[in-house]
Amino acid sequence: MEFLKTCVLRRKACTTVCFWRSQVIQKLSVRKIGTTSPRSTVMPAWVIDKYGKNEVLRFTQNMRMPIIHYPNEVIIKVHATSVNPIDVNMRSGYGAAALNMKRDPLHIKIKGEEFPLTLGRDVSGVVMECGLDVRYFKPGDEVWAAVPPWKQGALSEFVVVSGNEVSHKPRSLTHTQAASLPYVALTAWSAINKVGGLNEKNCAGKREGEEERDRNISDERIIAWLPLARPLLGIESATQACVVTGIEPGTLQSEGQRSIH
Repeated sequence: MEFLKTCVLRRKACTTVCFWRSQVIQKLSVRKIGTTSPRSTVMPAWVIDKYGKNEVLRFTQNMRMPIIHYPNEVIIKVHATSVNPIDVNMRSGYGAAALNMKRDPLHIKIKGEEFPLTLGRDVSGVVMECGLDVRYFKPGDEVWAAVPPWKQGALSEFVVVSGNEVSHKPRSLTHTQAASLPYVALTAWSAINKVGGLNEKNCAGKREGEEERDRNISDERIIAWLPLARPLLGIESATQACVVTGIEPGTLQSEGQRSIH
């Protein structure tokens, strides 16, 4: 009899715990994100289902809503985004093999599983959800970000990014103004800092002769870098290259003509 009583009590306790766990899980799974789509699991977005020209762009109301996979991620409600040369080139398949390797380094997925693919590298909007390790942002914060090209882009209602890819939007900028800056500004900074080798340590207090010498060195680096930068910056001619890089036309024509034409 005592044995039966013990079994009954344990069963009741187990039932209570299971019920409590189900209630907690159910409460945690409720998302407080509102979308313009009739269903809460999908959102509107511009996507491509294959690589090609403008005709591959497709507007859909049924793009899957992003979710947080890692504790350092945030979900942003997109207020403004932009189109960069890299988006145009990605639409045509530029860097597809390298980006797929980044998305799937173990080659688990089958070919073409990156589709439907959302473009758009710049975003300005409002934080909707934060991962458990996010400390510097909270829901409601106005932020801007540059979305890496291997992630789903910002031509959608919501986008998910890592905490180190986002920062608070300057209050002096509107969302439209802010969305025009992140990716192109980081591209310019990368060219100046990483390729040109310029930083606060080697630029401060330079004499005129040293500045001219460093300029020549930087010009050589930029000329060598131009073939890789053309798809990102949309450079199609030597004239455009001079405008973008600031290199004298004579220098570019004599030393880097083969890189442009």
